[in-house]
Formats: sequence, C-alpha cells, structure tokens
Amino acid sequence: MTLPRVMSCWQQAKYVAQCGGKSVLEVGLGAGLTGWLLEKWGLDVVSLDLDAALSPSLAGDIIRLPIADHAVDTVLAAEILEHLPFEEFQPALRELARVARGHVIITIPYRTIGLAIGLNLPFIEPLFTSFGLPYRTMNRFDGQHYWEMGRKGFSRRRVRKHIRAAGLHIVREFRPPLSLFAYGFVLRPA
Repeated sequence: MTLPRVMSCWQQAKYVAQCGGKSVLEVGLGAGLTGWLLEKWGLDVVSLDLDAALSPSLAGDIIRLPIADHAVDTVLAAEILEHLPFEEFQPALRELARVARGHVIITIPYRTIGLAIGLNLPFIEPLFTSFGLPYRTMNRFDGQHYWEMGRKGFSRRRVRKHIRAAGLHIVREFRPPLSLFAYGFVLRPA
C-alpha cells in the first residue's frame, strides 16, 4: 500500500460517492480499502471476486456476473480488466453495464513517465495534476496483466473506442493523485 495506491483508492471511492445512489458493486477486492471507505461513507457495498477464498460477498466471473440486471446503482472495477485478454474487454464492460442502474467506474494501468504535483491551500481540497507520456514498451503477458494502456497497441484512443463500442458513454476521465500508473473512466450507458 504505497501512498499513490492509497490515494487511488480514495479517489475511486470519491467518484463512486459522487455518482449518487446507495448501492455499489465492487468487482475485485484488492486490499479492501475502497470498499471500506465506501461503507464508512454510508454506501451499501457488495464485493465480487473470482477467488472465493478472499471472502467476497459474491464469488463469480466478471464475464458472467451472478447479479440481476440493474441491481446496483454503481459498479466499480478498479485494476481488474487488464487481467483479462483484451478480446474480453468489451464483453466485460457490457456485463458491468448490465448490472448497473447508473454508472460504471473503471481504472486501468497506464504506463507513463512524467511528473505528478499537488497544491495544498487552506480551506480547499488539495489539487493534483500530472503530466506524463506513455512509454510504448512491447506488450507481453506477465502472468497477471494481458495488456496495459500506454503499451504498444493499447493507446487511450483504442481503449476509448472499445468503451464506446460496448455501448458506454464516457462521462469523465481521471488520474489518481500522485499516480502516473493508473487511469480511470466514469461511464454511463449510451
């Protein structure tokens, strides 16, 4: 749990809370910090993970979610989709959209080099920005990630195109504070 990872969890929770609604499906447990924050903020969180040994609320596959249509207000899938072959990206997005009444929020690893800075002023929330360029290394399956945005063949443009082809509208794009290694999308059915 590095500082950028903790800030990324906080920002994911912040965007989920800003989407409105009360119920959230968190796909992939990770360290549990995002779900914990959402529960502390009064949201009803259902967790789903492929690995039942992690004790999620539900065990299941992102391609075939064991949840009814439009069952939750918001779905969060942070740092999950890169664990699937890219051919399964659109079907997974459609499945996430199927169970959401409102928004789908995803984050994806984005390999860049650059600079992240913050501005802290009294009486306002700290402001962060980052400037980065993707480093276009060859994409190879590393035993965990099939693909990552920014690697050769996986540009932001291509990811956006596949999001739209899955029937989703991009409401907002974001980068977690102080992190050059993740990129997020707030989505709604088109």
